[in-house]
Amino acid sequence: MIEMRDITKHYGAVQALKGASITIPAGKITALLGSNGSGKSTLVKVLAGLVSPNSGSILINGQPVVIRSGNDAQARGISTAFQDLSLLPMMTVSDNLLLGNEPRTPFGMVDREKSRQIVKDLMDRFKIRCSPQDYVQSLPSSTQSMLEIAKAVHRNPRVLLLDEATAALHMDEITVLFDILRDLRDQGLSIVFVTHRMHEVFELCDEAVILRGGETVKSGPVTEFTLDDLVYYMTGQRMAHHAPGQDVSETSRQGQAVLEVKNLSLPPRVKDVSMTAHAGEIIGIGGLEGQGQSDFMRAILGAKHKTGGSIRFLGEEVAFRQPAQAVKAGMGLISGERNREAMFPDRTIAENIFAGNAAVGPRFRFLPKKFVRKFSEDAVKTYRIKIGSLKDAASTLSGGNQQKLVIARWIAVGPKLLLLDDPTKGVDIHSRLEIHQILRESAQKGMAVIISASDMDELLEIAQRVYVFYEGRVSGVLQGDSMTQENMVSLMMGFTNEKADGLLMKSKEAQA
Repeated sequence: MIEMRDITKHYGAVQALKGASITIPAGKITALLGSNGSGKSTLVKVLAGLVSPNSGSILINGQPVVIRSGNDAQARGISTAFQDLSLLPMMTVSDNLLLGNEPRTPFGMVDREKSRQIVKDLMDRFKIRCSPQDYVQSLPSSTQSMLEIAKAVHRNPRVLLLDEATAALHMDEITVLFDILRDLRDQGLSIVFVTHRMHEVFELCDEAVILRGGETVKSGPVTEFTLDDLVYYMTGQRMAHHAPGQDVSETSRQGQAVLEVKNLSLPPRVKDVSMTAHAGEIIGIGGLEGQGQSDFMRAILGAKHKTGGSIRFLGEEVAFRQPAQAVKAGMGLISGERNREAMFPDRTIAENIFAGNAAVGPRFRFLPKKFVRKFSEDAVKTYRIKIGSLKDAASTLSGGNQQKLVIARWIAVGPKLLLLDDPTKGVDIHSRLEIHQILRESAQKGMAVIISASDMDELLEIAQRVYVFYEGRVSGVLQGDSMTQENMVSLMMGFTNEKADGLLMKSKEAQA
């Protein structure tokens, strides 16, 4: 058993942890929960040896220990799979999995045969579908995440720390991972599971520890909490519930067709996809990761070039050669990959917010500092972004506030069509609800919103229609009474609408 008692950590004037405590029992999966900025990642990094606390104590089986580095942590049986992956992109899968833990011959050389067997066993166990000789940088993000976890498990730890392990995984990979974690728990391993997906807490975890503002506010068996309880302890507020389609005009479908896509193709990822979005609509795009959703959105924006089909925007056929043309025409794109595609982490908060305005305006124009500051202040206030100063770097914000910053950037300039590619990935539930409310308000004002999400519950909550992708095609469209988890799962697996209806009918008959 590991105990962390009264851990404090500050970075200058910022207090990341204020006497946080956690008990990690053996043979249990402990959920570490909290909003973005609550101190979860800092607490994990303290135990992993990557951050030195200012005060507090760590005890292993009742004995005080000091963990000064990652090597210290590994020596004490603590292994971590990070959300910001520790994999080396220019090295192979095999080298990454074994790095620093290679089997040796009696003469001290790397045992190649044993290495190959270990890698094969790990990849089979985690159902990782690639070659051991593939370079990590060539693999999808979901595969990279599974490799990160497999690498941590390979060290045979006594304590396994998983920081947002499922954020980039799709449904079948999560099922595999959860089965492995349950097996490890049954073998007596202590597991700390950090997640923003609340249903995973109830599905997988035994204990819950909740942080707010750097302090531990509640802990106990998961069976003692409801979803409302978790949200309340994380945020200090009770969760507002929205029915699907709430707050969106019933006549929105009668408004102008903002986007009309006919038979769009972009082999091998997108094949003959058609879609229409009207002013005031929130359209969802569902499906397992890598089924063509991102490529479809980027083809609309001109970041990828279609090979067939047509795109009509605001009544006119368009073929944007680059995203800048689409932005000037009235489109915006928000990516869930904040650091890679959406944000300038080392630039100021004000500069990040104003970047959208700068993109739609003339190339050469004078921008008074007062104008930039006023625009940014209004966006911060309107979208409730928690900041220190507008002059602070965007990287100083929590993940949820970073994403709200990116959303504010685009909505503030009033695009006619807003495309969102998994915008709430790695965002806490409170920030996600705030983002959903921002999107609903934007739709009420006449904006067309198309949102792709890896979490099907999110789509069922916010969208009026959901196009489900399977292997680059639309396997079905859900709306009204057909918007259920069962139907969405069926379509994600490749059943057409008709096959899904038949499957559900058989299921209901069997239950009867």
